[in-house]
Amino acid sequence: MHLDHSRPFSMLTIQIGSDPYVGMLYVRRIHSGILRMGDVLCTLDAEGQKVGEGKVKKIFARKGLDRIEKDAAGAGEIVSVAGVKNAGMLVQMEGWDEEGPKPLPSTPIDPPTISIHVQANDSPLAGTSGTKLTSQLIRERIYKEAETNVALRGRVVLHLGVLLETLRREGFELAVGPPKAVMIPDPDAEGRMLEPIEECTVLVREEYAGAVVQKLTIRKGEMVSYETDEEGWVKVVMDIPARGLIGYMAGEFGNDVHGQGTINHIFKAYMPYRGAIDTGRNGALISMAASETSGYALAPLQARGTMFVGPGEQVYPGMIIGESSKPLDSPPKPLCQKTTHKHPQRHC
Repeated sequence: MHLDHSRPFSMLTIQIGSDPYVGMLYVRRIHSGILRMGDVLCTLDAEGQKVGEGKVKKIFARKGLDRIEKDAAGAGEIVSVAGVKNAGMLVQMEGWDEEGPKPLPSTPIDPPTISIHVQANDSPLAGTSGTKLTSQLIRERIYKEAETNVALRGRVVLHLGVLLETLRREGFELAVGPPKAVMIPDPDAEGRMLEPIEECTVLVREEYAGAVVQKLTIRKGEMVSYETDEEGWVKVVMDIPARGLIGYMAGEFGNDVHGQGTINHIFKAYMPYRGAIDTGRNGALISMAASETSGYALAPLQARGTMFVGPGEQVYPGMIIGESSKPLDSPPKPLCQKTTHKHPQRHC
């Protein structure tokens, strides 16, 4: 690509960073022109509309692992620019022809599709496993993360899960609601809602393809293509609501394909709401007492379902300690202690 230093400055942001002293940093290789300290820049969106402006406060470059400050940088250099807000594309405000600056080719970011509700921990065990307990601290930390992590703007459950685990390791205590699809109103039909639709691609052995297609169809999936090869593999492409994939990809898919398959999905479009999804659900194993769990009491509960707690953990009445293998909820007591008496007894 030809690098033109004579044209006005332009740069397309590909990475966002943050500095506690200078604020937001926008990183990318300079596309054209020369950038100097104090230059006034404007920011453009993907359609070329002006969305903000600012003056360059700092210009940083990299030399090995060290960040160095520069007074100027030219086309072809990879720099971090501070002083501008909402910078998708940075351009100089002067020096262009009558048509003005045009947006550089870019890959659009998928819109939000998944949301979760986060609040301060209000359970009876609040304050026992963390040091940052208030909703204000949680809010500030999440907003700070969203400044530099574009993937956290509701793309998939995995990114949200990574954030929650990071917060837990940092000492935050919080309560999290179930993930839900982000619904938007239909601009063409009053009262109708649109939901995010994913293009789901499944590669699986032919003998297991039927079970996967059946499960995705129940979750409002629609078949797009079905291809087979000579080696017994099937490639299935289906359009399915984002909410239909919640809870299926984590473990149920692996059981259906016996470990011989992959599933991927990518946002396709917002389409009319396809109706309620009735896949049924297993019941919960719910603690009926407040105490510390014991391995002796948990051992026979393994046959009832999947346990979420281990020995030596504190529980309280009403706390979900596992997923039942049956549709109904079950109230086990995970607190029984093994005795050393001559006559076997159980103390629960």
